[in-house]
Amino acid sequence: MRINPSVVPTDEGFGLEGQFYKSEVDVALVRGTGRIGAAISPSNSEETFFGPPGFELTQDYLERKQDAKKLPSQKFTLSTAINLFNHQGSGLDSYSLKLGFMAKYNKLTAGLSPGAGLSTIWGALSVGGSVYNDETQLENNLFYPTRVMKLKYQVQTYNVGLFLSSLVLDYSQLTLTSDDLAEPYKVTLMTASLMVADFIITAARRTEVSDRPLYSYDTKLLETKKIKDDYFGGIQYRINKNIMVGVFYNYYLLRETSVSTTLFF
Repeated sequence: MRINPSVVPTDEGFGLEGQFYKSEVDVALVRGTGRIGAAISPSNSEETFFGPPGFELTQDYLERKQDAKKLPSQKFTLSTAINLFNHQGSGLDSYSLKLGFMAKYNKLTAGLSPGAGLSTIWGALSVGGSVYNDETQLENNLFYPTRVMKLKYQVQTYNVGLFLSSLVLDYSQLTLTSDDLAEPYKVTLMTASLMVADFIITAARRTEVSDRPLYSYDTKLLETKKIKDDYFGGIQYRINKNIMVGVFYNYYLLRETSVSTTLFF
């Protein structure tokens, strides 16, 4: 919902999710009425496995990686989705189309950035896309204590997925463009999720192409490398119809372990 607002659930009810890492928690609240859904979250999409790259000063980036800290959030995201039509059937007789809108509020710049998305399902095939504007303010630093740098950028995404009985496959691409970049940042994601009984087992590969430096976990230093690969793994378990728990590896791109709890009402 922080990347493509059209994927906000529209099913009637409430959902509350918490992602726990160290002493911090990322939260998202979702409300559906049956045809319209809305969600709000104060958490980052940047510098997460399934999100775009973030902007940081090089020294801050190095220290954050060395300390295994997630990127501090500057924003609140509000998303809403409208179920334009939904037809339940078997095979290709099942289809739906959802339209979504979102706004990102940056508490440091007091700026509001818009976005929109579209997603459709036809039988086993799902296709989606979104575009949104965003901005980040870099914190003051030792060398430029009075300098404040605000970066504006746009993120474009699309994805294609297949739902094969208990197996879900997805290919996604994110492209981040900005006047402050010599060339766009591109992220490609390949994800597979297997549903077995009350478990969901997920594995994914992320490939980022950018001129950002790569943090080496061997040397604990930054290296020059344009293509950067990362891997993700997760297991979620549905305790009952109201509670789901999960354990994830590398969600914050720190090779860390985090846990989640999702409540449905």
